[in-house]
Amino acid sequence: MIVEYRVLGPLEVLLDGEPVAVTGGRGRVLLAMLLLRANEFVPVDELVDRLWEGRPPAVDRVHKTLQMVVVRLRQSLGEANCIRTTSRGYTAEVTPEQLDLTRFRALTARGEHRAALELWRGPALGNVESAWLHRDDVPRLVEEQVVALEQRIDQDLSLATDVLVPELWSLVKRYPLRETFWAQLMLALHRSDQRAEALAAYREISERLTDELGVDPGHRLRQAHLEVLSERPDVPRQLPPDIPHLVGRDAELARLSTGQITAFNGIGGVGKTALAVHWAHRIADRFPDGQLFVDLGGFGTSAEPVAPRIAARDFLVALGVDPAELPTGDDALFARYRSVLAERRVLLLLDNAHDVAQVRPLLPGGPANLVLITSRNRLSGLVAREGAHPVQLDVLTAEQALALLGDQLGQERLAAEPEAVTRLVAQCGGLPLALTIVAARATEHDSLGVLADQLDGSGIRAAGEDHRARVDLEEAESLLSTLSEPPA
Repeated sequence: MIVEYRVLGPLEVLLDGEPVAVTGGRGRVLLAMLLLRANEFVPVDELVDRLWEGRPPAVDRVHKTLQMVVVRLRQSLGEANCIRTTSRGYTAEVTPEQLDLTRFRALTARGEHRAALELWRGPALGNVESAWLHRDDVPRLVEEQVVALEQRIDQDLSLATDVLVPELWSLVKRYPLRETFWAQLMLALHRSDQRAEALAAYREISERLTDELGVDPGHRLRQAHLEVLSERPDVPRQLPPDIPHLVGRDAELARLSTGQITAFNGIGGVGKTALAVHWAHRIADRFPDGQLFVDLGGFGTSAEPVAPRIAARDFLVALGVDPAELPTGDDALFARYRSVLAERRVLLLLDNAHDVAQVRPLLPGGPANLVLITSRNRLSGLVAREGAHPVQLDVLTAEQALALLGDQLGQERLAAEPEAVTRLVAQCGGLPLALTIVAARATEHDSLGVLADQLDGSGIRAAGEDHRARVDLEEAESLLSTLSEPPA
């Protein structure tokens, strides 16, 4: 039996693909209210207040009347009943796959905005009669839909523009004061060789904002205007080059999302930066105001870690702030930094962080930004306090290590010296960086066996079957140092 509940459009319940005739009136309102807060306890007093629009039945009959509404709703749902009773209220118990709203939010979190928007079938809960619901709850749903639409159009602006112009004209008529749609319209017109129309659009929205709200155009509109005038400052694109040989990280990539903060953790050489850079390049087009990168030097041996204020100053300058206008005090500097980022959609890659204290001042002030952090430490404080998504990286398996070497050296060369390849894989201990260095060194040798003998002579050996559990940072650094030396 497959049950599906839909609130992104008319309220619907499907049982094995067939619609269920949900009771009307307050029963339908009750189901909608509970589905909007799926799997949450909703107290009786709140349900009564909203079901009867602040005019509940007499006190001596209110609970019995609510129970009758629940009974009728359960009867109409039949096998699709999801209403559960608690000691003081009710809840709609559903799985994430059963509710379209949950699927919509999961897709938007992953940046799959087009697929998320396809779940909408019309005005949210259009067949549910409740002034309270449509005043308090539905507008929040519509805002989520509009934000997802803005982000989908941002993605499309990097691919095609002329086809977006008719859609955006329709959107600015529907949302006449929504600055993001106007900014997107200006860019679509400009990039479709309609510069005059783009400037006219800017004048129109500027006048609207002044006349109706008494405000000037915001940052997004001003930036679009500058681009149309061909005076837009360079957008920072600081990401290091993408890694051409990323092997063995498919599972980690599948779990990544565009939540605000992701913290990659693992020992030295395990490939944290490679994965973060690869992911950043895949999603860079979702951040039109730029991508910022800094190596914080958290575990370097020759220099002190980069101070957060230095990184913040460099980022502000890259974003177009005049160095002469930067505050001298740390608190004022970080406040300016957060204010500037709050107006932008920027991806930040904070590489090689030492601890939470080094990265916390660099967290942006706006929800539209994304922060990727790599560190040998777990940065548990960010997970607990800022809700960072932790990604723990382990060394590669022997099979993955062979795939990486084969990708760089070719399968024919590996097949010619299987015994030497087995030794090299063991000597690298599953560290992607070590394997990459070995592959580079192999181009200087006619024989992989000779290279393996040289590494044997260095005293660097795998720790055995339990290497994954016992390898530490010192051993990894020693191995990489040995492999980095020029061949004898």
